[in-house]
Amino acid sequence: MRISWWRSKASGTGYIGDLEGRLVELREAMFQASYARNDPARQREFLERIFEGTQSRDSSFVSVVEARGPGDGQVDVAPESVPSLAGARRKRRNLVVAGAAAVILLVVGVCYGVLRQPGPGSARAGVSQAVKLRVGLLNVVDTAPFYQALDQGYFREEHIDVEIEKFRGGPDAIRELAEKKIDIAFTSYPGALTAQDAGVADLKILAAAYTARNSHLMLMGLGDGPLTHPSDVRGKRIAVTATGSISDIGMALALRDANVAPGSITWVSLPMDDMLAALRRGDVDGAVMAEPYVTRAEQAGAVPVLDVTLGRRALLPLSGWFVTSGQVESQAKVLRAFQSALARGARDVQKPDIRDFVLTRYLEVDPAYVDGVRIATYPETVDPSEIQKVADLMSANGFLTAPLDVRKMVIRWPNSG
Repeated sequence: MRISWWRSKASGTGYIGDLEGRLVELREAMFQASYARNDPARQREFLERIFEGTQSRDSSFVSVVEARGPGDGQVDVAPESVPSLAGARRKRRNLVVAGAAAVILLVVGVCYGVLRQPGPGSARAGVSQAVKLRVGLLNVVDTAPFYQALDQGYFREEHIDVEIEKFRGGPDAIRELAEKKIDIAFTSYPGALTAQDAGVADLKILAAAYTARNSHLMLMGLGDGPLTHPSDVRGKRIAVTATGSISDIGMALALRDANVAPGSITWVSLPMDDMLAALRRGDVDGAVMAEPYVTRAEQAGAVPVLDVTLGRRALLPLSGWFVTSGQVESQAKVLRAFQSALARGARDVQKPDIRDFVLTRYLEVDPAYVDGVRIATYPETVDPSEIQKVADLMSANGFLTAPLDVRKMVIRWPNSG
């Protein structure tokens, strides 16, 4: 995404008024730009919305210049006169800077001891016969590496027979994991950290699943409904997957950033599969959806209201795969084999053509608009320092009863260093 901040040429000074108000406008501009990528008409509409309420179009303002694909997260801050969108597109920055940044991040990750998953075949010799693993899933794009590993037979090569259990929300999967009804639970980190804090189970992070980028988790409303702008949220009925999930915790943090008290919202627990129908019936005013549900809803006429993955929530780890400490002791070989197969799947889905195949075949994404699904990052490693940011953010905002040390939840196999 590219954003420019123009200063008033008449005054020769930057904006010196309500800084917090301008930051709110900037967040909204970033969100609208990312969501309206490849649609200049909608971008122009959002520009005009940002201009509303300003005393003069010559005064300082924040404007969306261009929305680009998910691989470009650059933000340019440059004073200049107001150009056309087409003119701004001619000023693209060389992506070498982004490549260099990626290299730096990789080096920093190694220096901080990022826990790498076992490579292909590392555990295969340890599992001599087929073992069944019951895996709890949600129908979200976070799980694409799992389905790729399933489709390509990576689990079968590791002598793992996978049995899938579908859940409406991550907290439900964690509860079933604690009750030993499933062996591995996929869930958002907030759901797992809340359960760990409450003593539901002694959880361990088996593998990372997904890291946030903008527009992955969105508050959606109907275009002709009562909720079309963040300022409309007060007093409304908002659907989330479950209490304690990324949906309601992330949404609550986003609302606080927008100066809206989360307590003014009536939260309605619904599976994402049911949210669009509930919006149409008027059972709820808005719904917090993840991809691919965001794109499906947009295709059906829903509109974005608030990006839950901006600001303090941008680039945060969203979800992972969890087991209990008892399983780490009793099922070490098969869990390491699962890690190996899943890591191969994560490497595969870095390629857009493979990822799109998985989304259409296993996650029910219409091939006609699979290119429009907003994809974030599939980590191949577990980075405790990054997940700790989620725990710290939750603790600081009262979602945990006490600070939580994520390092204690990371599995360290005997020969992993």
